[in-house]
Amino acid sequence: MKITPDLFHAYLRCPTKCWLRATQEPPSGNTYSEWVKTHNELYRVAETERVVAGLPSGETATSPEAENLKAAQWRLASSLTVQAQTDSWVAESELQAVERVPSEGRGKAAQFVPIRFIFRNKLTKDDKLLLAFDAMVLSQVLGREVNLGKIIHGDDHATLKVKTSALAGEVRKRLGKIASLLSNPTPPDLVLNRHCAECEFQARCRMIAVEKDDLSLLGGMSEKERSRHRSKGIFTVTQLSYTFRPRRTPKRAKNPAKPRYLALQALAIRENTVYIHGTPTLPQSKTQVYLDIEGLPDSDFHYLIGTLVVSEGHETFHSFWADTQTDEPAIFARFADTISRLEDFRVFHFGDYDTAALKGMKPCLPECFQKQLDVILGKCTNVLSALYPHVYFPTYSNSLKDIGRIVGDACSINEATGLHSIVWRNGWEARHELDLKAQLIEYNRTDCVLLSRLSDFMIRQTTADGSKEAGTKVSHTQETIADRPHWRKFGPKMYAHEELEQINKRAYFDYQREKVLVRTHKHFKAVNKRHRKLRKTNARPNKVIQLELKRCPKCGSRKIQPIKEMSHFLLDIKFSRTGVKKWVTDSRSFRYRCGKCDAQFSSEDRLPNPQRYGHALVAWALYWNIQCGLNMSRVVKSLGDVFQIYVDACALYRPRSYAARLYEVMYGEILVELLREPVIHIDETTVRLSKAQNGYVWVVASTDKVYYFYRSSREGAFLEEMLSPFAGVLVSDFYTAYDSLPCAQQKCLAHLVRDIDDDLLKNPLDIEFKAITTDFGSLLTAIVQTVDRYGLKKRHLHKHKKEVRRFLDSVSSRKLLSELAIGYQKRFQKSGSKMFTFLDHEGVPWNNNNAEHAIKRFAKHRRNANGKFTEASLREYLIIASVLETCEFNNVSVLDFLLSKETTLSGLFRMAGRKTEPSSNMHTTSQPIDLPANTIPDSADQR
Repeated sequence: MKITPDLFHAYLRCPTKCWLRATQEPPSGNTYSEWVKTHNELYRVAETERVVAGLPSGETATSPEAENLKAAQWRLASSLTVQAQTDSWVAESELQAVERVPSEGRGKAAQFVPIRFIFRNKLTKDDKLLLAFDAMVLSQVLGREVNLGKIIHGDDHATLKVKTSALAGEVRKRLGKIASLLSNPTPPDLVLNRHCAECEFQARCRMIAVEKDDLSLLGGMSEKERSRHRSKGIFTVTQLSYTFRPRRTPKRAKNPAKPRYLALQALAIRENTVYIHGTPTLPQSKTQVYLDIEGLPDSDFHYLIGTLVVSEGHETFHSFWADTQTDEPAIFARFADTISRLEDFRVFHFGDYDTAALKGMKPCLPECFQKQLDVILGKCTNVLSALYPHVYFPTYSNSLKDIGRIVGDACSINEATGLHSIVWRNGWEARHELDLKAQLIEYNRTDCVLLSRLSDFMIRQTTADGSKEAGTKVSHTQETIADRPHWRKFGPKMYAHEELEQINKRAYFDYQREKVLVRTHKHFKAVNKRHRKLRKTNARPNKVIQLELKRCPKCGSRKIQPIKEMSHFLLDIKFSRTGVKKWVTDSRSFRYRCGKCDAQFSSEDRLPNPQRYGHALVAWALYWNIQCGLNMSRVVKSLGDVFQIYVDACALYRPRSYAARLYEVMYGEILVELLREPVIHIDETTVRLSKAQNGYVWVVASTDKVYYFYRSSREGAFLEEMLSPFAGVLVSDFYTAYDSLPCAQQKCLAHLVRDIDDDLLKNPLDIEFKAITTDFGSLLTAIVQTVDRYGLKKRHLHKHKKEVRRFLDSVSSRKLLSELAIGYQKRFQKSGSKMFTFLDHEGVPWNNNNAEHAIKRFAKHRRNANGKFTEASLREYLIIASVLETCEFNNVSVLDFLLSKETTLSGLFRMAGRKTEPSSNMHTTSQPIDLPANTIPDSADQR
């Protein structure tokens, strides 16, 4: 197997090109490729003659023998063939030139410097690697390393010195891959890339790619993205098209359609439809100027400026031509002067090349023209930047020529590209043929016309009849998005017209029955009278309490007279051994006047608006709302159906606020006691407040306590201060905010297992990832079996430490190619030690189930209340939820605890049958804190 510079250079551009050249596949032809090959050879011959002419005839040699290099006496040799051989391949290079530098002293060998001639002014890394290939082969022949090489390039014969020793390792790596490639009788996987436009096999490869419907046809897809799709079993453009799912635009998105969805591009190709995603916008003006500049990128020379001026339906084309590079500033000055004379104009261009040319030429112009260019640049609009995120044409790329076949006259568009214009311009400079100049100007004019057609097409999409394009099928992605998600189908709808909203209100169920059907069917009068909202609670008291006074509280006189009787009813429910029933208490008090001191006083010290609902009723409502997950309107309905207590849902939120204040001390106790635990669990979830404000509900839990709290963001900077008293092990998921905490940490392996399983389902063909997950599954299975048999005891779990260390080392040492596998490799390297902390501690679980179980309570409540919270109402809920979930963790009946009037953590533990030492901040009294007498009467029995 012989590897030549031709094959090496081909591999740098494309492995398929290297394989085709090695198998001597006949090229399909490419004008630019042939021109580059010819131009490079002519440049090599001319530069060789120039360099040789500068030396005496006795100091040069042509095609000398490589065997006598060490004894050579020449200073410069050309066309020197050298060969290096290994066990698997032979590298042969015909060095274009070699410079021999005599030794500087006795005992030192002469140095040989390989030289390459490249006609381009701008060099690439591939040129340096090709020179390093020559140096490596020469090193093998000489038996010592060649550290330096030279590249002579460009019109000015510039010389670049290259340190080839720094590139030797990369050259050897590429040679190994080439040897592996050429040893395979089948060609490599075909992948189209940017070099295809310059390749002699372009037509052949593109035809095969189109037949296979290969993903590489989509020019904007990177190799990593292709690999990711292939790991999911997506190999063709058609398969990719079925993965597009229209997404709703986020309400607060500043640039909602910024990303470009290649799946939508594939769908446009499959359906042969132009898809509009979002709203493409182009500025309007009286005059439109469509600009296209032609140049030679290698020499930064812009020789042709074309402008199509459209004003009031009239088109005028202006062409500015430069014969030489010295004429370049003049054509830009003429262009600036011509355009600045227009009134109310906008300049449209396709891509950044044109504005970059204007900015680069501005310093070379007089000050008056610089000001004109500044005005023009301020009115420039890049059509491609407006098209890229919003418009998806049924083409594989966003080139102006491909899009022009959709929006313009396809018959008038030839197959010429920017590379052809480079060939034509160089041909004109060599021969000054008028046909080539005319061809370039026509090519430039065609681009301007296509740009105007494209701009008109995009502007029409913002009008009402934009989708009615003649011969072009246009569709908007928003048409495929459902009007409203399923969870908002029964919510209030926003109407564009007020009269339509009023009409719709008259179609509501209650309105029809109360205003319309009652006039049609007379029996609806009786039906409507039984509506729930018209019912009133029967307030006949079960118990009457008389609150009387015998003496004046000021002077002690018995000469007091009642002047006014006051009464209020307390609605409550009463539990008994056989059931529960409504219980109404009538508290009666009097207003007195003292006959001795003339003072006025009352027999009951109460608020102006005393509490209407008793403790048991509030406990019942909290139990069903917070513990059982019913929204408050359903709780109110059940009170009416079961107890004939008819109240408004809003009225029960006020007692909930009172209950939150009642348990606030216990809420603080829970956090203090949690921070004394040897192990705590932490997790967080999102919440949406009423004013479109997003936040996060966090939970800290142990085996018997739960603490919820709210934060406006997910930033975890506050955790270090909050958890500063904690000295145990923190069990959490893989959120990075926890990594900075100073305490020992255990990462939740259940999270990791779920992530691995999801990625396995999405990437069933990723062999490297499967190998990692298989080893991890075997390791974790053995550990879990030990946990099931012996519990979380350190002396039994410690034996798995060696297996864990061996697994982590094997994952870190693997050389992986899969992006997904590399991601998990980094994950194990970063958090591997924290995944198995539980092996070194007693009683530390390997999962975050306590926090996850606690967060489910809020997640269930969030289904009905998300978007309706205020910060105050959310905090009230979290206080009560912390208490009730702590009851659940201790297997204490929530309803029993609410009815017990206990408001301390020690009281809860007593109900759980636990003997606990009260902490310093706990209430040490054994008596529960009673509610005020006017809120909970003595008759409110406990269950």
